[in-house]
Amino acid sequence: MTPTSEERREVAEKLRHASHTDANLDVTIAIAILDTIGEVHRPIAAVVADLIDPTCHVVGTTSEEGLYDGLTIFRHELSCGHTCETVWLEPPAYCDVCGARVVDDE
Repeated sequence: MTPTSEERREVAEKLRHASHTDANLDVTIAIAILDTIGEVHRPIAAVVADLIDPTCHVVGTTSEEGLYDGLTIFRHELSCGHTCETVWLEPPAYCDVCGARVVDDE
């Protein structure tokens, strides 16, 4: 799941507030992030990394020929749950829908 801009702002606000009021900041940070994002099944480091630099990878690519003036259209299924279409085989650098950076798993 790629967090939305609103979720990132909410986490940031909770962290700013906690930095002024809580002596046990590491635990507060983890609770604030996991509570806001709702991803208690993932390690906190992975959740923080996705807040800072949302990424996804290509799950699969299909092609269809002749749709637009004979061009081949490639549909890239991304792990963020979105599909991006291109006229080239390489996936896009960023998801068109959520903006996550598309990384190569190789």
